[in-house]
Amino acid sequence: MKHLLFFVLTAIACRYAAAQSSNFTVDHTQHLERLGNAKDSLYQNILDQYKDFIWRYPKDPHARVERCRFIQTAYYDDYEEYNPNAEAAEACARELLNVFVKEPEVLLYPSEFLYGDTAIAYLKTLTREIDSNPALWKNDSWKVYNQLAEQYDNTDGHRDALFYAARAMASNDTLDLSLLQARAYKGIKQIDSAVAVLANHLDSTDMGWILNQKGRMLLDLGAPARAIEAFRLAARDTSTHQDLAALAQAMIDNGLHDEARAYLLQDYKQNQWKTTERAQKLLEYDLSHGSADSAAFSYKRFVADQFMNDPLGVYRLELFIRSPGAGWSLADAGRILLLFGTIALVFIIPYVWVLPIHYIGAIRRARGKLAPETSFHWGLRHFWVACSMLLLCDLLSILLFDYSGFLSNFSEEIVSQHTSPINKASADMMLFFSTISFIYTVALIDPEDIRMFFSRVRYNLGLIRRQVGLGIALAFLLRIGLVFYQTILGAFSISLNEEASTVMASVVDNIVSINRFYNPVLGFMFVVLLVPFYEEVLFRGIFLSSCQRNIPFIWANIAQSLTFAILHQKLMLIPFYFAFGMVAGHFARKTQSLTAGVALHVTNNLLAFLAILYLQR
Repeated sequence: MKHLLFFVLTAIACRYAAAQSSNFTVDHTQHLERLGNAKDSLYQNILDQYKDFIWRYPKDPHARVERCRFIQTAYYDDYEEYNPNAEAAEACARELLNVFVKEPEVLLYPSEFLYGDTAIAYLKTLTREIDSNPALWKNDSWKVYNQLAEQYDNTDGHRDALFYAARAMASNDTLDLSLLQARAYKGIKQIDSAVAVLANHLDSTDMGWILNQKGRMLLDLGAPARAIEAFRLAARDTSTHQDLAALAQAMIDNGLHDEARAYLLQDYKQNQWKTTERAQKLLEYDLSHGSADSAAFSYKRFVADQFMNDPLGVYRLELFIRSPGAGWSLADAGRILLLFGTIALVFIIPYVWVLPIHYIGAIRRARGKLAPETSFHWGLRHFWVACSMLLLCDLLSILLFDYSGFLSNFSEEIVSQHTSPINKASADMMLFFSTISFIYTVALIDPEDIRMFFSRVRYNLGLIRRQVGLGIALAFLLRIGLVFYQTILGAFSISLNEEASTVMASVVDNIVSINRFYNPVLGFMFVVLLVPFYEEVLFRGIFLSSCQRNIPFIWANIAQSLTFAILHQKLMLIPFYFAFGMVAGHFARKTQSLTAGVALHVTNNLLAFLAILYLQR
């Protein structure tokens, strides 16, 4: 009787346990929702349920993976980024990998908490597993390629991101990685390919938030018609907030101005946060396309007693052009005074470095240390004019073409009008800056120097040819030096990206913008011809010769080379630009001519321009 009773009770217990196991879900996210505030009491209970389930189904890898995920995330503190269960989670993962050595889901699990180079290295070991056993990985290979694409996307490995994104989509035809692919194409300046990949996948999803992202990217890429299409598809998803401002910008870029204002006004009225940003967009629209009354009202709403919303009065001057009769306030007058004060400051700032050089030269002359003669006629007066004009061109370029970006430095509520580095304003900025710089540089050249140069070309063409050949040879030698420099950086795990490798990193986006919104022929004329000419005259001509009259040549050459390097705004390439300036300065003195330097500069910029065209292809 005792044995019978024991058997009955055991059977009931087993049946109860089986019933509990059959109702148990292995999905760790559902158990995280159950934990709530009663973590300690429920945590062990859930682990026991996992244990029972795994005991009943020991060959189920998914249950074990979910158990490890539960241990990993149950006590994780997102705010402190601390996990008291880290050791237990690691032990669980180790046990899991020991039991299921070849199981794809198990091998994929560690990649969930690896990042950067560590994640890439681990995922690449999985690609070798896929290659060795493709049948086993048939349903999971796309996950490896997808994660590799995302990791490379996060680390600016654009070409690798494209490679693995293509493999992931080939392994899973329902996968849409067009946003990632577009970012990668944009990163390597292949704008047309970025637009094409987004346009071809607009119908791959009906999720509004994804379509809004595609619309914003298409807008950044200069494809407003496609952006409108994406935004209108996104509007079908009523659960998603519609990006009215981005839709309006797409309409403006597509010439649908009247419809755009209605969306901008609706966006301003519906949203009570970031009102300054929305008022700014409405003002910029009215100044360009709206009526004079609308522009005046929008300006008053935008400044709204906030002086720093238009500190230099650029918007106020645009309003004056749009509506001369609009009233002026004391704040408006103050803004214009500050603008003129800033321009005056531009002409004062160069004295900071011109005067010390002048006084050093005066002291040296008083001590009988005469500067060696130079064939150039430029002095410190020309140096001051050149520096002032350089600063003025830079200031005007910003105020005329990126004033909103300038304002964003003073207020978090004001955003740059140009969210993408590749845009028409970027092209216009470089064209304006280069044109004005070329004009004032030519104005600073003595007509006698021009006559002497052409006379030398006429009577000593062989010398000119030798100097041009010297410049071309020096350009290739510097490029070889750049390769050695990249090798040295690589030994310290530092790499120059593709833009930096063009050694025109500070203006790559401007050049790409010119090529895209105008014509590569125009880009060639400015980058390869105009820029080398006026930069050589400014740095190796005016800067070097005027300083050389007052300080020893070696210090003058170092000063102009260091300034030349810093103004190119790329920290990792300062050694290259510095060497470039030192070499060009040395041969300017040795040959008493800028011909070799201009040939060096033209050749260097030609190679860089061809590299940029290659990146854009």
